[in-house]
Amino acid sequence: MNTYWKRSACPYDCPDGCGLLLETDGVSIKRVKGDPEHPVTKGFLCRKMNHYERTIHHKDRILTPLKRTGSKGSGLFTPISWEEAIREITDTWKSIIIKDGAQAILPYSYAGTEHTVQNKCGEAFFHYMGASVLERTICSKAKEAGYSQILGSTQTRDPAILEESDLIIIWGSNVAATFIHAYERIQKAKQNGAKVILIETYETPAASLADEIILVRPGTDGALALGTAHIMKERSLIDYTFLEKYTEGWQEFIDSLHQYTPEKTAQICKISIKEVEQLALLLGNAKHPSILIGSGISRHGNGAMTVRSIVALQALTGALGDPKGGLLGVMSSGRFFNRELVTRPDFLTEPVRSINMNQLGDALCDLTPPVKSIYIYNVNPANVAPDQKKVLQGLMREDLFTVVHERFMTDTAQYADIVLPADTSVEHGDISTPYGHPCVQRTYPVIPPLGQSKSNWDTFCLLAKGMGFQDPFWQMSNDEIVEKIIGESSILHSKWTENEMERFQSGFGVLLPTPDPHDYETPCKKVQFINKSLPEEDWLPHYKENHGGNYPLRLVTAPHVQTLNSTFNEREDLVEKRGEMLLLIHPEDAGEREIINGDMIDVFNDLATVVFRAHITDRVKKGTVVAEGIYRKEQSFNQLTVNALLSQRLTDYGKASSLNDNTVDIRKRN
Repeated sequence: MNTYWKRSACPYDCPDGCGLLLETDGVSIKRVKGDPEHPVTKGFLCRKMNHYERTIHHKDRILTPLKRTGSKGSGLFTPISWEEAIREITDTWKSIIIKDGAQAILPYSYAGTEHTVQNKCGEAFFHYMGASVLERTICSKAKEAGYSQILGSTQTRDPAILEESDLIIIWGSNVAATFIHAYERIQKAKQNGAKVILIETYETPAASLADEIILVRPGTDGALALGTAHIMKERSLIDYTFLEKYTEGWQEFIDSLHQYTPEKTAQICKISIKEVEQLALLLGNAKHPSILIGSGISRHGNGAMTVRSIVALQALTGALGDPKGGLLGVMSSGRFFNRELVTRPDFLTEPVRSINMNQLGDALCDLTPPVKSIYIYNVNPANVAPDQKKVLQGLMREDLFTVVHERFMTDTAQYADIVLPADTSVEHGDISTPYGHPCVQRTYPVIPPLGQSKSNWDTFCLLAKGMGFQDPFWQMSNDEIVEKIIGESSILHSKWTENEMERFQSGFGVLLPTPDPHDYETPCKKVQFINKSLPEEDWLPHYKENHGGNYPLRLVTAPHVQTLNSTFNEREDLVEKRGEMLLLIHPEDAGEREIINGDMIDVFNDLATVVFRAHITDRVKKGTVVAEGIYRKEQSFNQLTVNALLSQRLTDYGKASSLNDNTVDIRKRN
């Protein structure tokens, strides 16, 4: 059979949203490679997506609806038809609604697919039902909250500007794992003479880019930002012309910096005074400095304030108005599309309770009135939600009716009463809106859905029919809702040329308009150092401690270059390269506990004990331990993974997870 190439885009939760080319015969995918005509990714593809066909055609794909026949968690199921599955789901939901109300039903989803329709359409369904609303905040909502408190809806820079920067600070971002095209831009900037500083809690693979590495105590990045600002003030390295013209509250902020002396900053961050001073001098003297802000630094009890302090620091340089510098890491290309056409907040006609996704364990075990049914899609909470033991306890409830829409038999799917087969991104069309660069792309089906798998949109339309929902919205096809979103997104039509719109509709990646650097989308149209909409103690950026804990070692959870959250755990080639569950430990911390490299160890706190293999390395700072990657239960040593050690506590703003704000101790396993 003859083959040909079709365009698409990576659907996963990563800033890059790479353009894809797929070789197909119309029935299957033969090969995958990067699209050289994509204006940002330009033919490059990460190791995970280079063989996307291995995921699409994996032997373990779920291709038919399944009904549980064994105990919850046993993974024992029997195939059933879609008709039977829809009938059982909707009959059960109707019964729950009559007895307990629609709010006893909880949707649970996140970013298993980032594409617009498949990511968002479930919200419309559960709004129409009147179910509990999920606060989808696990990843970077604290980062967004802290950023917006000073810059509103202003977008950060296109990573392309990195090549023109003379100083690049990578602040808490492993660009080798989750922002690969920024990595490439930084390499080019170094060739042009730029200096690169990595500020981190441990030496990630991104350290290979850095000329200088500053390893801070986890959760103290805000103190470093304010201490750096203090020195810039003392050394007259502040751009007062920029502050006077484009900012509000700058004098009050500068007056507050006296408390962040180099000595105090060094003590808080557990670094040297020289490191603080050198950072201030390099930043203050740079002509076009850029700061790339990662999300990990915001996953602390003080996460939003930390990000706000870093933004305030960069504002002092004047780089926020520099087209060759500024900030990177907070971008929403999706805001150019009217996503309310698919989320339909107008369907939610009465107030309902909200449940935070980071507190799923409490919601399933302790909430009153209780959750009686959960519908899970685009996420794998048994592996990624905090407080894993309590989440699993909740999923074990026999009176909890659980439906999981999935491609593979994940740890979460093993607890389902009904499993529905999900398709992949090449089996439906959508709109790709990456959050790492300003390039969007329309995608089309490359092959028909495999087996009986269905997209989120098609599944929710079937469920709507089973529930008796009458709104014409549920009669639309996937293509029709995509066309409606594009047709009613007025910004695109006003900003793009006819040729750009034609290329977009033809499946090419197309760049969005670049805003003026001085177009600050805040209420005062300026950078807001002072924000009086917040509690008075938070009017100005300041340092506050994170949650911390009662154990001596601070635990950092980090991405692994071979996998992405719990995605790609079906790929034997990637899982083998990733290896066992390792805990990275500083030699002194290991020596104090008589632990040697390769030992099996217990990592414990009040929540759980999780078994790891010890990896002793000076890549981590004394007092910090690091676990890279998320593993399946079957890949663990004692049926628990790192999330069992993570609390359900939330951040200061944004109601986000505090995944990096936990403490543990370690001991050699008997």
